[in-house]
Amino acid sequence: MSTQSPTDTESEVVETSSPKPVEIISTIKSLQVESERIKDVLDMEKACAQEVAGVMKHFLEQIGKSYSLSPAMFPKLGRGVKEIILTPQGVFFLDYADGTKVARTFDNLAPDSLIKVLDYILPDVKQLLMERRQRLSDRATMLEEVAAELSKIPNLPKAAKIATPARSD
Repeated sequence: MSTQSPTDTESEVVETSSPKPVEIISTIKSLQVESERIKDVLDMEKACAQEVAGVMKHFLEQIGKSYSLSPAMFPKLGRGVKEIILTPQGVFFLDYADGTKVARTFDNLAPDSLIKVLDYILPDVKQLLMERRQRLSDRATMLEEVAAELSKIPNLPKAAKIATPARSD
């Protein structure tokens, strides 16, 4: 049986628990890789958000409806915002309690805010499109029925040409 002094045991603990320079460098390299991956994902998110904003702006113009949005959807704006209106042109009008009015475009939204806006307006947009499709379908059906009824009318004889007196100028 061998006995170790307390100082021998402490030095072993310190040596075994301290990371080696190779491990630290490996960890740093791993962090650099992750950092680059995060940057790539952020760049992709920004590009996709810009594309979605452009499509939604075009879509809003087509449906021609404004939306009143709750300031609670945008906590970063602070408590001073009392009303937010999204226009069919993709412009947000922010009305502050102190009377200040600010306009921001759809494509200036942060991706998380863009997702909140989409989540809020898309159910309504879907409903509007379904209603529009139904109205168009009803009109098309009615015109189809009218065309069918008109086709049942027998050919009418051509009207005789009515002679018009010649003008004398």
